Amino acid sequence: MTEKKNRNKNRRHSFLRGLRHLTLSLAFSLSLSLSGCSGIELENKTARVEGYTEAQAMIIVANERNRYQNVYTDSIWDINVDGDTTFDKYLISSVKSFMEQIKLINMMAEERGVTVSSSERDEIRQLSERYMEGLTEGDLEYIGADMEDVNRVYTDYYLANKMAELLTSSADAEISDSEAKIIHVRQIVTVSEKKAMALLKMIKIDGEDFSTMARRYSEDETIELTLMRDKEDNIYERTAFSLEEGEVSNIVEMDGKYYIIQCTDDYDEQATLERKDKLKKAILNKVFQETYSQFKNENNIRFGERFWNSIDFSEGEDCKVMNFFDLYDEAFPE
Repeated sequence: MTEKKNRNKNRRHSFLRGLRHLTLSLAFSLSLSLSGCSGIELENKTARVEGYTEAQAMIIVANERNRYQNVYTDSIWDINVDGDTTFDKYLISSVKSFMEQIKLINMMAEERGVTVSSSERDEIRQLSERYMEGLTEGDLEYIGADMEDVNRVYTDYYLANKMAELLTSSADAEISDSEAKIIHVRQIVTVSEKKAMALLKMIKIDGEDFSTMARRYSEDETIELTLMRDKEDNIYERTAFSLEEGEVSNIVEMDGKYYIIQCTDDYDEQATLERKDKLKKAILNKVFQETYSQFKNENNIRFGERFWNSIDFSEGEDCKVMNFFDLYDEAFPE
């Protein structure tokens, strides 16, 4: 029972990690429009939700500004990414969307009676203290947040993860090794069946080295391939996955070409585990998104605080903090 509980706890804390990286890497954002008033504007449940203050928002904004600037330097902010939108404005918009989403998931949790326990609050409080202890004067001046602000953002993020785990806890996300399996092969490709037959004889009967023959005679410059099972079932894939390590196939004809395949690794364990994890997360994300999307359609929210439009990345040169999420991941490891 304890082992199962711990597995669920880890999954809970890590579920939104992928979502976070997608959102804050600008690959994903919510389609929510700005309003002219302050706070969160709701269609129905306005009284149930509070907006984030500027200091609370700046905790995430500063973290992501510094993370990008650390890699690309501050020259990245002047790059246009969407018409006349510069990257700094685009990143701010992405952070805003991310925090709107966290807020909406918290609304789901409240509606379903999901809360943060007293012991969980203690852990989050300790995490908030560690974050605050690491801030410099430059960090504090630019962000403007205090202990309660940090604790509020961490608590909301924790609750969102907890809610996501509950929504996906009953999903069947088991992926077999066969589904996720990744192998490595070499190939020889030619448009001549006669040539393919001659090459196959040289390899299988005369004992010629496959790699040497591929580099010398293949009509496709791609010789080494990494394969994973795809939805498109074809004879090439079936043949490749049927081979044992070191084994050479007979001639495979497909799409007017002739292939000879050699398996160089019939089970890449690390790559297979990584793909299995990716496929599992995709299933869980689909389950989560189905419920989340329905709730979002019924409870669309928009952050309307004016400070979002006045955040300036040219300020706060002495602010270097970028470990807000790193500390969270350490406190609640996957």
